[in-house]
Amino acid sequence: MKRKVIAITGGIGSGKSTVAQILQQQGYKVVFCDVLARQAGESRQVVDSVKKLLGESYVKNGKLDRKAIRQRVFADDDLYKSYSSLFYGKVKSLLQNEVDNSDSDVFVEIPVFDAFDFPWDSVWLVKSNRKTQIARVVARDGSSRQNVGEIIAKQSFVNVRPDIVIQNDGTAEDLKSQVAQALQKEGLDC
Repeated sequence: MKRKVIAITGGIGSGKSTVAQILQQQGYKVVFCDVLARQAGESRQVVDSVKKLLGESYVKNGKLDRKAIRQRVFADDDLYKSYSSLFYGKVKSLLQNEVDNSDSDVFVEIPVFDAFDFPWDSVWLVKSNRKTQIARVVARDGSSRQNVGEIIAKQSFVNVRPDIVIQNDGTAEDLKSQVAQALQKEGLDC
């Protein structure tokens, strides 16, 4: 049987990581693109490129200051495009390596769905209302409401053609039920 590679995407604070964690708790292999992005961001080449693009103050102790970078790049379209292009080739390469080395189905939590092309077998889109998204991120990260709003405004899912949509505005039990239904639709239910 061919293994499936399933994308889990959605806006910041929508609950895509929570969906991924539910799957992980059920024994499924989950790859988090944020983790891969951190790995890519630790490469000397990427760190040096960010210094050139943004300046020395966005690198601390040889590592990227992701919060400061996020605040700056999401407020400027051109800067966002330049910064984004530094990462996605490396992230895609790391992801492909994870998939190639897996002997089971793989779920991939991917915040920026259109960052690169990938041969997904299925796409799950996790949605939530904007007010809930902002509240979640402010509570989680301590970011300002304005910064979170800017991030949400930059995130576009109009080109996403989801196979499954999960609406995450209810309880944790509601979300688990929707994940179970999605697994059943994929033919992956335990």
